[in-house]
Amino acid sequence: MNESFETTATRFPTYAVVAVSGELDAYTVPQLRECTQRLVGDGVERLVFDLRRVTFLDSTGLGALVGIKKRLRAGEKTMCLVVEDDQPVRRVFEITRVDKALPIHPTVEAAVHDCAGVA
Repeated sequence: MNESFETTATRFPTYAVVAVSGELDAYTVPQLRECTQRLVGDGVERLVFDLRRVTFLDSTGLGALVGIKKRLRAGEKTMCLVVEDDQPVRRVFEITRVDKALPIHPTVEAAVHDCAGVA
């Protein structure tokens, strides 16, 4: 297990913000999936993944985010990501064109507004 990886979920009435920090890779993806499953199981329908503290993102982490999006969409749920424009992992989303499939915002506030419909 990666000691530097952490997910912290903050619940609100209609959505949750999941702050992710550390390396999102093959070793830590199970923790992210577990966190997501727990929140969805508790009735959360909109998720905002705050990835501003992610220091590394590999193909497994990228694939997990796409997979979470597909599962949420199948259950009529939504998700958005928070990745700053100058953040190194932002380039991974752009190179793979995943930024076209997953809504990415530079701030939590913008993501919450888009994903959770909170003004």
